[in-house]
Amino acid sequence: MSLYRRVARSKKGMSTVFGGLFFVILILMGFNVMLWGFVQWDAYNRVVANMSQRDQQAVSENIVPVNSTCNASCKAGSGTLDIWVDNLGGSSVTINTVYLFNVNGSGICQPAPCIASPASGSGNIAAGSVNYPVQVNNVAIGSYSYHIILASSRGRLFSLFYPWRFNSLTINQNGGGNFVTNIGPLAIYYDSKSFNYTSGSQTTSQSAFCMPTSSVVLWLRIANTSTNSSVTLLTQTGLQAQAYGVNGFGQFVHAWILDPASVNPTTNFAYSRFGNPYVLAPAGPNGPGPSSFAIVKIGGSGPGSAGSVAFTNGGVSWITFIGLYYLYNNQPQGQTIPFMDFVTSSPNCNT
Repeated sequence: MSLYRRVARSKKGMSTVFGGLFFVILILMGFNVMLWGFVQWDAYNRVVANMSQRDQQAVSENIVPVNSTCNASCKAGSGTLDIWVDNLGGSSVTINTVYLFNVNGSGICQPAPCIASPASGSGNIAAGSVNYPVQVNNVAIGSYSYHIILASSRGRLFSLFYPWRFNSLTINQNGGGNFVTNIGPLAIYYDSKSFNYTSGSQTTSQSAFCMPTSSVVLWLRIANTSTNSSVTLLTQTGLQAQAYGVNGFGQFVHAWILDPASVNPTTNFAYSRFGNPYVLAPAGPNGPGPSSFAIVKIGGSGPGSAGSVAFTNGGVSWITFIGLYYLYNNQPQGQTIPFMDFVTSSPNCNT
């Protein structure tokens, strides 16, 4: 009892003790708040890094369809539809879903598509795979024609047709056109007769895989593989190239889309979708027709500007990204085609 009385009389001493404890509690709370903030910031940075890595991996996906085959049992629904592809990208690709759009206007898989998953294991395409069969079982596709879309686990879409109707004579009347990559509705052809350039006052283009260091206008053959909407290219469409092993000035080169009437560095015009636009018609039931193709001229100094482009570092290789920005279903959309490569050593590129 006497101890209680002494404690009760020592108000000044107790207030000091409680004040000290309260101060320590405040410090600990502040430290916990700071620690929580650091943990959240670290988690945020980790998510951003993972998203950036995922985006880079998605951009690097480059699945090139080369054929589609289906025998009699496949057409009846008891066999396998084989979708043959090449993986020209730098990483493996997983195809999660296969969409089959019947483009004949009657029968199954229209107007809503048939949705299937690849047969066990066949959707995993290793980097460097050539003529790899993505297999779809138990879909009775009959004798109809189909627009096939492969959807990867990273959200990329790759288009082709069954029966396989890509014809080099349709794509390029001078032959060629068998090398193609597409991510979205647009396909880009990058054989030696579809990726070309003109220099000076040339009116006949030549292969752009071996180029001079002088100013050029690039010619790029593209096609609309979609069957339900035209595609109108916009002024933001352009190209970026980076020279291997080059630092400082001249490391990067940029160029933008030109008017279709542009011919060479001495005859070129700014592009406007309201003036003379590139409008690619939808593909037909047998694939892209003549009106679905365009030869896009690139060389402008900026969006909506005329000009030509010069890759001034000679004797080096250039890794190239082509960014296509367009209206699809009256909505703006973009896609990037990566990893085209050329050399500025003309005429001595075969060393």
